[in-house]
Amino acid sequence: MTALHPTPVTPLQGNSAGTVLGSSPAAAALAIIALPLLGFPQTVSSQTEPAHTPLFADETPLALTIEGPFRTLSRERRERNELEGLVRYKDSDGTEVTLDVQIRTRGNSRMDICTYPPLRLNFRRRQVEGTVFAGQDRIKLVTLCKDTDSYRDYLAFEYEIYRIYNALSDISYRVRWADIEYVRTDGRRRTSEHRPGFLIEEDTEAAARTGLETWDVERVDLRTLEPRTMALLGLFHFFIGNTDWAGTSGRPGDRCCHNGDVLRTPTGQAVLIPYDFDQAGLINTEYAKPAASLPIRSVRQRLYRGYCRFNNGLDAAVERFNSTRAEIESIVAEAQVSANMRRRAQRYVEAFYELIDDPDERLEQIDLACRGQTP
Repeated sequence: MTALHPTPVTPLQGNSAGTVLGSSPAAAALAIIALPLLGFPQTVSSQTEPAHTPLFADETPLALTIEGPFRTLSRERRERNELEGLVRYKDSDGTEVTLDVQIRTRGNSRMDICTYPPLRLNFRRRQVEGTVFAGQDRIKLVTLCKDTDSYRDYLAFEYEIYRIYNALSDISYRVRWADIEYVRTDGRRRTSEHRPGFLIEEDTEAAARTGLETWDVERVDLRTLEPRTMALLGLFHFFIGNTDWAGTSGRPGDRCCHNGDVLRTPTGQAVLIPYDFDQAGLINTEYAKPAASLPIRSVRQRLYRGYCRFNNGLDAAVERFNSTRAEIESIVAEAQVSANMRRRAQRYVEAFYELIDDPDERLEQIDLACRGQTP
């Protein structure tokens, strides 16, 4: 896999037949401009990176060696036990750095589907001081699910989707590509394999970076959700063709929300940060399929799942997508994937822009397709 290079991102959301609540283009532009005033900066690049989070301040791929009992982790993946391992890398002067880490499996559908399930790396905070992992604690690692060309494309494009949301909103998870050597320590002899992956910023780091705080709740009332960020979020999921998310609750027994973390503003409003995009039509994995209860049969079919309550923010969300179009198209064009996947993705993106800029199509497929009722 050749090097992948990320770019920056601002958030929104809205669904069901009813009166369409819109705003003028001028009001939409004012809404976008006002985002920084509420602690919602517009681009990652506009911020001063905290000195204690070097991992996501650099976009160059990170070369890592992870040692651990990977046979046991795979065999006992459903138990999610933390097992001891090591992370090694070379710092800027070539000195090898070795860090203790607890490794465990994570995920839901990928836990069953993948030969190599997603992982969580739990570092010792004091030990990582002065290293590239300074300020980190528990980091998600998105692994190469299966070692085939198609799955390498899936991995690379999911990484690019995070970058696209970075371009739209600062309230998004930063990611870092990694070229990883996995050393298995629990066999008769040590064996190693090289596979790519990417690391995802922690919710605590994202909260500190954006002036928000984490909020561990099981459910969120729609009335507490910040309207403009929800309008953008809903449109973003429509853009990537993702229906595998929820804005008010998680899976039974899990914290809110399904494939989204909740942050809280200083005024007590909830803001969601999305993650896990492997069910998106923009990627179109071989295992992705919409829920049986939905009126679509393929993830390539877009279905708006935003909430009607936030329809007032849709004009601003559309304006944000249009103002960021060149950057988004550049991310897609430069993605390190096969030519066929790139062409399919470019057509998918082009169809989205044709739709949101056609008043009749937008009205039918977005404004009137929202969930719930308008307030």
